[in-house]
Amino acid sequence: MKKTLLAVTLAGTFLCTPLFASPAPVTPLTEATKAVATQDTRQLAQLAYEYAFSIDEAYKYFYETVVKEDYPLNQFQNIRILADDTYTAHPTINNDTLHLMGWMDLGAEPVIITVPDHDEGRYWLFHTMNMQHFTDSAFGSPDRGSKGGIFMYAVEGWEGEVPASVDEVIYVEHPLVKMMGRIMDLGGDDSPKAQKLMDQWSVRTLSEFLGQKGPKPKQRNYPNPEETNWVERTNFILAEGTMRQHDAELINMFAQFGLGAPQGTLLTKQQQADIEQAQKDGYKHIENAPFNDSRDLLGTREEMTAVPSYQHAYGTLLGQWGLPAEHTMYTVDFLDAEGEKLDGSKYDYSITFQAPDVDSFWSYTAYSNKTRLMEYNELNRHSRGDRTLKANADGSYTINMSSNTKGKESDPNFLPIPNHDWYAILRMYTPGSDVRNDIWQAPKFQKIEKK
Repeated sequence: MKKTLLAVTLAGTFLCTPLFASPAPVTPLTEATKAVATQDTRQLAQLAYEYAFSIDEAYKYFYETVVKEDYPLNQFQNIRILADDTYTAHPTINNDTLHLMGWMDLGAEPVIITVPDHDEGRYWLFHTMNMQHFTDSAFGSPDRGSKGGIFMYAVEGWEGEVPASVDEVIYVEHPLVKMMGRIMDLGGDDSPKAQKLMDQWSVRTLSEFLGQKGPKPKQRNYPNPEETNWVERTNFILAEGTMRQHDAELINMFAQFGLGAPQGTLLTKQQQADIEQAQKDGYKHIENAPFNDSRDLLGTREEMTAVPSYQHAYGTLLGQWGLPAEHTMYTVDFLDAEGEKLDGSKYDYSITFQAPDVDSFWSYTAYSNKTRLMEYNELNRHSRGDRTLKANADGSYTINMSSNTKGKESDPNFLPIPNHDWYAILRMYTPGSDVRNDIWQAPKFQKIEKK
């Protein structure tokens, strides 16, 4: 993976002291402090946008999928089949697991998640992220095996009695929490078993869990993204929870652009001009970030505030609601081995490789570069991995790819691709040390002249 900082190790030492001190980490706070010191208003505005990008993208996703659809909070949306091209609500969703999706609202009271025990050997995971696109929690078969449990979520600062049956309390920064459950489905006879497990997961408010009458849900006036700008939407999110306390020093530096102001505050013409330019500058910086896998792009607050905001923002752009690298490594390929865009209208493709070092499983999925979604093909096949491929005689794997599916129905090593620009994501669930430390590296796609 390309990184913004290079660490150099030197063999010589003098009195046990390194010859050169390690460079100070580049964080959102250090970057903003430098821009303030040099009075670089344009750079500071760009940094404000890069900080707010993940918050704004989370809010816009929430608005589109919950507010506009009038989907209830504190309720699972069960996707009972493996997602394919017909599922368009979530960009770059996987084609490997059943999904339990939804949003908690902790504005009025805590919420209880109950996960049943699973059968031995079945991968499952529950993952939550806040409105800053930071991971709040992630647990499942990699650390708990088949054992489920009862988990309570509450906003930081909540004080109340925790039910004795609760296994763990997770305190979060914002009352709106994205939740995603994943359950392996091997298809065929295994699908009903996976679906039966899915039906035993539950989400309840604390009062529902206790069988008591609870408080009324919190009422909010959600800003319409089509009628507001990124500063106004970010301020809406910062008005609840403890996020702005965590980021107080940074937000104070961005105050001249209206960030952190009370809701309803009118922006001046100069502020409007600054934030429009910041959006252009910031988005260009984000989309051109030099990363090709998910390390240092997705993670907890502690992890993501140790890197520049544009880096975290690229993780949001690349794989919104994705898992931290310790749980799943994502490698994305937009280019072939010669550095050209993957284009199914011009070429077929092939890769051969040894299986990555993982403790769970792995798969490649093909997506349209136009929509960031899976695209229809006559085979309704969108991924290939260790559970579907046939190994070569030497134990390696080969995947052959084309937009032409004719005659490929019975070929387990064939993956259909879009007939235009496309990209692939390799997901490595519970990656081992070889993957995390670049000892194992993903292969490059070799283009083949179309027949």
